[in-house]
Amino acid sequence: MMGKLYFEDIEVGQEFAGDTILVAREQMLAIAKDFDSQKMHVDSDAAKAMGFDDVIASGAYTFAAAIKTVQCILDRFHFLPSGLGIEISFVRPVLAGDEITAHAEVVSKRRSEKGGRGWAIFKANYVNQDGNTVAEVSWPWLFRTRPAE
Repeated sequence: MMGKLYFEDIEVGQEFAGDTILVAREQMLAIAKDFDSQKMHVDSDAAKAMGFDDVIASGAYTFAAAIKTVQCILDRFHFLPSGLGIEISFVRPVLAGDEITAHAEVVSKRRSEKGGRGWAIFKANYVNQDGNTVAEVSWPWLFRTRPAE
């Protein structure tokens, strides 16, 4: 297996595919009950009265799913803790049974003012099994630079 990649290995325009996850109804409901119990997230009848087919995933669940789908991308790199400046847009409802996949592209990069690291901005689209975008996220990710030889 090839070793992990560094900041220098990232190119603007480079694209990555994330994992696909299945939206599990019980997990979706549990997170909504704990963190965002608005009726459209926890009550099927209320969600239908609002014009939805059924309960819809909360933003907390959708964001957690987004992180899970890109973990396989992050695992390829010398990734450092980061996340300031994340921008997320929920484009369409996520439903139980949906299959969500991330498609991420590097839109910019720059060396950090602190040595040994660099920032890359990834724009990620999260699409369901029908190819419809359910969320868009702009992620600033921090990576190690290649050590001096």
